[in-house]
Formats: sequence, C-alpha cells, structure tokens
Amino acid sequence: MKFKDLIAAIRDYPKLRQALEESNTELDLSRMECAQLQSKINELEPLVDEYYQESCGKEYAANQERQKAETLKKAFVSFCPALDSTEKIRQFYDCIAPDFDESGFRLYDAALSIFGHPNLPGEFPYEDNRGAFDEADGHQLLKYLTALQFHAVRWDVVPGTPYEKAVLLDVDTTTPEYRAFEKQLYTQALCDLGFQSLLPQEYDQQRGKQKEKRKEGAER
Repeated sequence: MKFKDLIAAIRDYPKLRQALEESNTELDLSRMECAQLQSKINELEPLVDEYYQESCGKEYAANQERQKAETLKKAFVSFCPALDSTEKIRQFYDCIAPDFDESGFRLYDAALSIFGHPNLPGEFPYEDNRGAFDEADGHQLLKYLTALQFHAVRWDVVPGTPYEKAVLLDVDTTTPEYRAFEKQLYTQALCDLGFQSLLPQEYDQQRGKQKEKRKEGAER
C-alpha cells in the first residue's frame, strides 16, 4: 500500500467504523424483529390448526345439511300435488312466502321483469315526492305496478299544485290478460326462489323462451 493510500484509509476509518456500527445496530434490530415475528408465528400456528379443523367440521356439516335438503326436496316432490294450475302455484307461493319472500320483493321483481322494468316512481311523481315508495315493501309496490299496467288508476288533481294524485282502483282479476299475468308472475317468482323443479316442465321451458326474448330485445 502506498503512503498516500494509507493516509486516505486512516482518514476514512472513522466513517467506516461508524458505518459498521450502524450496520451492526440495524442487524441487531432485524434479528430482534425476526425473533418477535417467529414468536408470533409460534403463537398463531396452534390457532391456524384449530381454525382449520373447525372449518373442516363446518364444511362437513354444511355438506350433510345440503344432502338432507336435497333428499327432503326429492321426497317432497314425490308427495306434493302437482302445481299444474295458477291457483295451486299461488297457494304454494303463499305457503313459502313467510320464510322466503316475506317482504314480497321477489314477487315484485318478477312483475317488473314481466312488464319490462318500468320506472314506477316516474309514473307516480306525486306519490314519489311524498315518499310513498321510500319505505314501501314489495307487496305495496306491486299494487301500484299492477294498477298501472292494468289501467286501474284514477288521477285526481291536487289543488294548488301541478300534480295529479293516483287513486288505486280494484284490478279486474277475471280478465284473460290478468290471469295470464298472474300465472306468469307466480311461476317466475317460484323459479327465482329456486323451486323450479316443483313446476311442470312446460313452465320451465316457457321461462327459458321468455329469457331468450328479453335477451334478444336487450341486444337490439
């Protein structure tokens, strides 16, 4: 080593010494953090095993319940009367509605789909501005929708406003148009709720054709 290199090394020594000490300090901190992380891993490993065993148990129980449900469903299909009329379909819906569609929104959604998803608040601006639809359930909304579609609404001018208030009249449920709608309504609602296997095959085929028509209309 030349003399000038030796002098330079002596001058750099304090800086190198400080850098080494800082590196050693960082190394010690890293080792400490690694030790802490390893400690946490050791604490969590038994919990992971416990949760894994618990999840396996729940998955097994869920599979058992699904199998029971499928078995009961098959037994029910073999014993229940055929849902081959609008009255029977409606009765079946009314029977399961408290557990599967208490608020009636599935029934209302089925009606919306049948009628092409009209803008109900836009059709009843006065009622909408008064908040009539804010807290309404599916059954209440369905009354407005069916009254609108079957022309069972009387419009009364609200004094002092440009609005007309809707007075819902009784829908004539004996007309062929309403009977066809009612049949389609409850059939679609049951299918949407997952009970399509209880319906005659012709209903499932009709529903498939309706879906294709709606899809074609949307693509256009």
